[in-house]
Amino acid sequence: MTAGKAEDGGDGSRYRHADESVTWHVRVAAAWSWRLLIIGLAVYVLARVFDRIELVAFSFVLALFFTAVLHPLERFLRRVPGSRSVSAGLALLIGLAVLVGIGYFVAWQISRHSGELGDQVSDVVDKVRNWLRTGPLHLKSKDLDKASANIKSAISDNKGAIVSGAIDTVTTVVELLGALLLILLSTFFLLRDGAAIWTWVLRLFPKGAQERLDRAGHVGWRTLGGYMRGQLIIALFHGVAVTVVLLVLQVPLAAALGVLIFLGSFIPIIGLTVAGALATAVAVLEHGLTAGIVVAVAITVLVQLEAHLLQPLIMSRSVEVHPLAIALAVLTGTTLYGIVGALLAVPFVAFLNSTVHALRETPALPVEGSSFPVQHRDEVAGDPVDITEEPAGEDDTPNSPPEDDAPAEDD
Repeated sequence: MTAGKAEDGGDGSRYRHADESVTWHVRVAAAWSWRLLIIGLAVYVLARVFDRIELVAFSFVLALFFTAVLHPLERFLRRVPGSRSVSAGLALLIGLAVLVGIGYFVAWQISRHSGELGDQVSDVVDKVRNWLRTGPLHLKSKDLDKASANIKSAISDNKGAIVSGAIDTVTTVVELLGALLLILLSTFFLLRDGAAIWTWVLRLFPKGAQERLDRAGHVGWRTLGGYMRGQLIIALFHGVAVTVVLLVLQVPLAAALGVLIFLGSFIPIIGLTVAGALATAVAVLEHGLTAGIVVAVAITVLVQLEAHLLQPLIMSRSVEVHPLAIALAVLTGTTLYGIVGALLAVPFVAFLNSTVHALRETPALPVEGSSFPVQHRDEVAGDPVDITEEPAGEDDTPNSPPEDDAPAEDD
């Protein structure tokens, strides 16, 4: 029984098969639909697997990001006499020392000034309470006293919560130590044996696809490294600029707030906004509304400089991601995985964007004995065309619908 053909009904009558009434466009839509459903199912299964090994997966992804940042340093340190293990180990130690130094400095600054900052917050609460009681609102003193007492009690009882809250997402110390160890080991081996590991990964795919994947992987890796290093320079500029402004205004915690601005700049939109709001609030607490406005204006100017000068100047055009895609990626990453998701979302989108473009622009090469279709780019339309099929005749068009199902020329 062949679809689309008239058949004998047994009594001499003829009837048409049901598939013949389905138009070509509906068939194409159906073909796309079931393939997309299979892809969606595969993505769902991968997401479930990722969720079960979330700690391991995030640790390895973070190691990839650290490797992208430290890779140029490792290549520079290859001049040091010794094996690749020496250059990889030195690069890892330098990066680890920088991260530990930043974390210690921020914790030390906050713990040193936490008491002073808490007293300033309490003083602001008293001033706001007096304004609410004597101002145009004329609120009752009893309610204000109770609310202010609760706020002061919360501040005095939880001064160390800011420092300890950053590690609350890790359920146990054992898991934290295990994740740190995995990140360090993965970063070291990726720095030392990255090329060999990538070659092994390529061998898992069919030979006809290995060259395309190799080129796309290199493009994606360059994009990821360029984004991370470019964002590092931009974040450093933000941190130094805000620190200078806060030092001029003689705001306490100026250096620590500058470091928080530096770290927050790695999370587009949300990070700099939250860290900038914190710096503005500290400036208001210390020197009043005018100082807060100065800090807010400075941060706004930095955001504009980043969008219109630093991003185009430091990062190549292949790294650029549309602002809407950045916003959606950050919000999605934050919703799914919190701060870590927000941190990894944009570089992941940049990597995926450049990799997909590289796959589309890189033709596959024919391989002897390969059962996989080989594609090349049509010079006119630019669409991929299967060159393993028989040459089309003068009236034939590759990948066109059958003649009996093709739409009429009038359509």
